[in-house]
Amino acid sequence: MPLPEPILDDLRFQRDLVDEARRRIIRYCPEWTDYNLSDPGITLIELFAWMAEQLTYRLNQVPEKNRIRFMELLGIRLQPASSARAELTFRLSAPFPISPEDTTTAVVPAGQEVATRQTDEEPEVIFTTDERLVIVPPRLTQMRREQNFNKNYLARMGIEPFPVFGQPPRAGDTFYLGFDDSQDLRGHILRLEFQCEETQATGVKRTDPPLVWESSLGDGQWKELAPSTLPSERDTTGGLNNPSGEITFYLPLNLQPDQVHGRRAYWLRCRLEQRRKEQGMYSQSPLIRNIAAYSLGATTLGTHAVIVHGEVLGHSAGEPGQVLQLQHAPVLALRPEEVVEVEEKRDGEVVFVPWQHVADFSNSDRYDRHFTVDTAMGQVVFGPAIRQRDGTVHQYGRVPEAGRRIRISRYRYGGGTVGNIPAHKIDSLKSAMPYIDRVTNLLRAEGGRDSESLEEAKLRARREVRAQQRAVTAEDFEYLARGTSRSVARVKCITPDKSANVPSGMIELLVVPAAFDALQAGDLTKLVLPAELVKGMERHLDQYRLLTTMLRIRAPQYIGIKVEAEIVVAEFSQPEAVQTRVLQTLQHYLSPLKLGADNAALQEIVGPHWEGWPFGKTLFVSEIFTLLQKVPGVKHVLEVKLSQRPVTPEQEQPPAPEEEEGQARGAPPVATPAFTALEQRRFEIPSDAVLCSLEHEVKVVEL
Repeated sequence: MPLPEPILDDLRFQRDLVDEARRRIIRYCPEWTDYNLSDPGITLIELFAWMAEQLTYRLNQVPEKNRIRFMELLGIRLQPASSARAELTFRLSAPFPISPEDTTTAVVPAGQEVATRQTDEEPEVIFTTDERLVIVPPRLTQMRREQNFNKNYLARMGIEPFPVFGQPPRAGDTFYLGFDDSQDLRGHILRLEFQCEETQATGVKRTDPPLVWESSLGDGQWKELAPSTLPSERDTTGGLNNPSGEITFYLPLNLQPDQVHGRRAYWLRCRLEQRRKEQGMYSQSPLIRNIAAYSLGATTLGTHAVIVHGEVLGHSAGEPGQVLQLQHAPVLALRPEEVVEVEEKRDGEVVFVPWQHVADFSNSDRYDRHFTVDTAMGQVVFGPAIRQRDGTVHQYGRVPEAGRRIRISRYRYGGGTVGNIPAHKIDSLKSAMPYIDRVTNLLRAEGGRDSESLEEAKLRARREVRAQQRAVTAEDFEYLARGTSRSVARVKCITPDKSANVPSGMIELLVVPAAFDALQAGDLTKLVLPAELVKGMERHLDQYRLLTTMLRIRAPQYIGIKVEAEIVVAEFSQPEAVQTRVLQTLQHYLSPLKLGADNAALQEIVGPHWEGWPFGKTLFVSEIFTLLQKVPGVKHVLEVKLSQRPVTPEQEQPPAPEEEEGQARGAPPVATPAFTALEQRRFEIPSDAVLCSLEHEVKVVEL
């Protein structure tokens, strides 16, 4: 039970001050008989009441101020905003190579700024590239078949045709295309131009041939690729049956060279696999007479941030604990090359000397050139001088010499939910680059969260006092894991006593990333757990765990739920509006994250502490009936049917933008699993699983 907090401001203006003073008039001043509001005495009473109310209101802020000071003593600071990240696709003005022997490359430097288009209603949102991108012409060096992999058919191109499959073709037949591994092709847009022997489709559907394309990820792993479906990049090979045609692939960012039967290259392979009966099957192998590879551009990661170089912060006052304000906030976490520089005299010359960024000054002495940064407020702090118990004063960190200039070499600022922009919104280059024609984001940007609020920090302070900077219980691990970054939305700790899949001495953390806006838009691809986030959590938790405790961090199992409902709309309600409210309520309820905080029907059912569908919670059909019945405008719920399928975020297809129909990157890389109808009135889900909303169907009927 929490300790009760005293309410100092318990006086009300009219009831406790004005009315009480008027009741005492007859006792202290009986000759005063005019109590009308126009009487000057009543005016003085109201003025006194107003002043007294102001004093008590200010007095009531004292406990709140003390609480904030106590939180500061505990080292609790507001967590800064996290920045959204996006895959930025840069298009070339002409395909590479420009000529057969040309080696021209295009370079997009690290920190290159791109932005959304600025309008009267919305300011531009700037993204910067995370690393240097070099777009190179692909160099095809190998063309082999699985049956006789030792033979490179590329050297015979133009002399004899290349039979890609066996005779007769059989399921599983595969041919490989190998590219020079000295040229980094990660994220490249690869166009393959084929010249083939013309056939009559040889038993397959030209627009949907039974071919599966895959790329190498290293260590024997392969990732399935889907041919681009952009209007100018559609597959025109007819299943390698047309005399000429082209096919375009967006190579993954995690593409890696690999060794296949002892030969190393960036590999693409095409496998014969019939997934649908209507695709048909080859009666004879297609024959390739020639092949050419071109690069149309490349994709790299970008962060919602603006880079500032060489900002002068001011001059040193020569005093401990000096705080200097940056011009922009919030600030992203500093990189190793982003440091504060202070003027010092070296060999008779005044130069800028870099100082080291530390998390705190607990291990700093008076000679250490250390500084800290409050990323939320955008403040650079130098070491303080603190009086010890014996009366001496200890200096934590060096004090810059008085009068010296202080600057920061570079920093990045930005972040927040404003960076979670839809696909195809980034289209402006802030500066021109040779051979780069345009830029866009084929997928929506996600991961941006606003800075932590004071109320969130208060709740975190209670958990931090309980954890005491060590991880022992499951709740300790969950709390400390959420403190890694604002990009972490939910964490569930699975211990060996709760799951047979977790061995003794191991703790398993199930992490749901902060993909609020993406789930609101129906994009399940953003539930992928980034590898950088996992590594950051491991580093963060390593300082709190016991030596004998092993950690395993992974994403939970996602189960998609589709609801088919029939409802009757109340009189005088618009069916379309009610149908939309029902769909939104279902989407918010069956979600791994908390969505729709303003949904009254949802709040009445889930309560104020709802974070998303609880891990392992059983779904009852009756819950859906109850939920829909509470939606405003719903008179009756006639029927509810549920079906489910597993959801793998890496294999899900993002929704295409409504304003650019058909502009998606391609078809789903893997066939979508079939739905399984739920015959029972309850659906048991595993303890490591949460539910996701799929495309629900709500039908409005009339009685």
